[in-house]
Amino acid sequence: MLNYSALPKVLESTAVVRFQDCDPFGHLNNARYVDYFMNARTDQLQAHYDFNIFAVGQEIGSNWVVSKTEIVFLLPAMLMETVRIQTRLIWATQRKLVVEGIMLDESGQQMKSVAWVEFTFVNLANGRPASHTAELMELFHAVQVNDIYENASFDERIAQLRQTQRQKRREQIAVANAYA
Repeated sequence: MLNYSALPKVLESTAVVRFQDCDPFGHLNNARYVDYFMNARTDQLQAHYDFNIFAVGQEIGSNWVVSKTEIVFLLPAMLMETVRIQTRLIWATQRKLVVEGIMLDESGQQMKSVAWVEFTFVNLANGRPASHTAELMELFHAVQVNDIYENASFDERIAQLRQTQRQKRREQIAVANAYA
């Protein structure tokens, strides 16, 4: 058994919005947001957990496929803008995972998009659902952020995140006004 207790639960990285991913207005195309979330999560798992999902999948003969996506677009991500992407595991069962992704502006002050991506673990040989190994479940339970997925719908989570952002902005204004 490995000790997973020191692993971070919320992973973060940055990305630059590229020309080929934008619409004629210079906004990140809505279909490309999922790619940015998926690429960020894959890179973050490797960087923070030394976990290569493709190598693990080949080793155990099973891997994850996207089975459901919920996404909300709050503010456009613009051409050549640096964005922060946070991801966290919010649900884990024997056959499924749900990852939350939050795209923010470079300062981390404004949310651009939020997604919940559900993954089903699938046997690579027959395409049927498979069960996570005990070691995988141990890792998932160690890094899972609780009380998000099981206690709120996606829309409720968005409302909660927006309220948290409004409160942070009010606090920052209060601090700025105190020093003015």
